[in-house]
Amino acid sequence: MKDLQQHLLPVNVSAAVEQLVQLSATNSWTYNRQGLDTTLNMLLETFASLDGSVSTQPVGDHVEIDDRGEPQARKLGEIGSIQRWPEAPIQILLVGHYDTVFSPEHPFQSTRFEGDRLVGPGTADMKGGMLIMHAALSTLEASPWAGTVGWQVLLTPDEEIGSPGSAPFLEEASAGKTAGFIFEPSFPDGSLASERKGSGTFNIHVQGVAAHAGRDHHLGRNAVTAAARLATELEQLNGHWEGVTVNVGAISGGGPTNIVPDSAVVRLNVRVPTGRVADEFQQTVESIAAEASRTEGITVTSHGTFTRRPKEMSPGIKALLGGTKRAADAIGFNLDWHATGGVSDGNNLAAAGLPNLDNLGVHGGNIHSDSEFLYPASLATRSDLSGLLLLMIASGELEVPR
Repeated sequence: MKDLQQHLLPVNVSAAVEQLVQLSATNSWTYNRQGLDTTLNMLLETFASLDGSVSTQPVGDHVEIDDRGEPQARKLGEIGSIQRWPEAPIQILLVGHYDTVFSPEHPFQSTRFEGDRLVGPGTADMKGGMLIMHAALSTLEASPWAGTVGWQVLLTPDEEIGSPGSAPFLEEASAGKTAGFIFEPSFPDGSLASERKGSGTFNIHVQGVAAHAGRDHHLGRNAVTAAARLATELEQLNGHWEGVTVNVGAISGGGPTNIVPDSAVVRLNVRVPTGRVADEFQQTVESIAAEASRTEGITVTSHGTFTRRPKEMSPGIKALLGGTKRAADAIGFNLDWHATGGVSDGNNLAAAGLPNLDNLGVHGGNIHSDSEFLYPASLATRSDLSGLLLLMIASGELEVPR
């Protein structure tokens, strides 16, 4: 390990912070196409130093279900790809998303220092992580093992909404790879995720019959009250399977109170620990919808699926965690991991059969809030961690079973 460590390139934290401040100041909300394009170009300029083959491609639209149960398409940004050494015997995939969660109208648009923290949108989740990715690859490319490992970087524009457009690209890029690395931030205590639950989002449309609330009330079929009964039944699925959480997040629909409402949508998210339970849950939702449709004048249609399948422990993930632990010990800090109910593109790679680590980004916290932050020093320590991990794979020190 000491022989490998001497090949780690030093990280200029001040320069990295300056670059991160510029990235953070560019709003890259998932639906802000102009900001997304600007951010992607900035990142591609950074990765150009690695001499890889660069390409960009549009991803598919994100289709949402409106309050009338109708699909509405929204445009997404482009996916960026950088690839080098495609004929090397070992191939790895590195993934980072450049979209963030706040629209340009939100007041949280710039960075500030609070003690030893840099606070700002995307600093941790995950613009800082992509600087770590670049630093780790720079170490690999400057080492004696350059060319023994081929690599592909995917920069995605839609992770914060479940990667609906990027999912096919992630699956395709996983084919033939040995391991995947995703640069989401670590947990607040610095630990990594070992296993992740799967996540499904369902929009269940209830179609009723409109009628005058006074004169013809008996002729109407109230979609809102039917949706409320449906939401209660879905909520009761909590506890039906161990480790499953069902969250009914919204019921939308209806209109003037003098009209029996004829349309409503129940929106929910579910987290499941295994692929078997995911399949059973989806079948249960479809059965509930079919049963509710037996009511005269009521038609229930379920839209949605599991956009992220569970990331379950595998021999490859065990090997990667063990190797990362050895790398952390060599650098001089303690590293732990645990299972989580949160999801990431690591779920997508695991579903494609690719063992991966997905918290290799900065040490920070409060993500998805207006106090998101990172510890700037982690730009160096986490770059060393990922750089050493790549050198271990390139040198044969670490083997990852598929």
